[in-house]
Amino acid sequence: MSKFRALILTSPGSRGERYFTHAFKQVGLDSEVLDAQGILDYRIDLEQLCLKYKVLIIPSGNSYSSILGGGKALAIKIQHAFKWNLQKFAERGGLVLGVGRGFQTLLHLGLFGDDYTLKINETAEAQEKWVKVVPSGNRCIWLKGLGTLELPLNLRDTEFVIEPGAYVEARGKLERLGMSCLKSSDQEKILGLCDTSGRIFGMMPDPEYFLNWTHAEDWFLNPTRAAAPGQGLSIFENAARYCEQ
Repeated sequence: MSKFRALILTSPGSRGERYFTHAFKQVGLDSEVLDAQGILDYRIDLEQLCLKYKVLIIPSGNSYSSILGGGKALAIKIQHAFKWNLQKFAERGGLVLGVGRGFQTLLHLGLFGDDYTLKINETAEAQEKWVKVVPSGNRCIWLKGLGTLELPLNLRDTEFVIEPGAYVEARGKLERLGMSCLKSSDQEKILGLCDTSGRIFGMMPDPEYFLNWTHAEDWFLNPTRAAAPGQGLSIFENAARYCEQ
């Protein structure tokens, strides 16, 4: 049994927790799934979070009410009910990954500044496509040493938006502060963002759904690779290597 643990924080409408559990099992880390009420029931404050867990995952999905904006209600819970400061969690060595709506929760917490948000089409039918993404920068622990990845993307969790009135300054800040990005292969879209510590990472694609090669939509075109790991697993392998340092 690993001495390191990951907390997978769920909320109504979240998805993918069992895939995250499987991902951590594959890389040798223990994980625990808790919802917001469980956090309150077990009285997991910031100190307990830092002592019990090395990794925090906020999955994608239709988390909490969309009336407030995707991910905002959970951000309020984290900040005011749990009283967690995720920057302090990262300062003490913790890793944070938010995917899809989880990424939006991190944005609502202001962990990347105030000039970025996710624009989500609430009326669109949820669809999935595969996108090629390229890490930019070398600070992000989750993306360390990785090249181009092909990952599934839920189309409802689509557009990363930089505040128009601060576009030039905010875009320049990404480079100036060394904030690592995950970009589309044509470099036109930002699909992920890491903070300056390299430990807090939000992304739109879903790496937990590509842990094995057979999860790819066209895996049968190369059946000899059926037993190979999927490209999403490499992100969790980086987290495990960091935890073992």
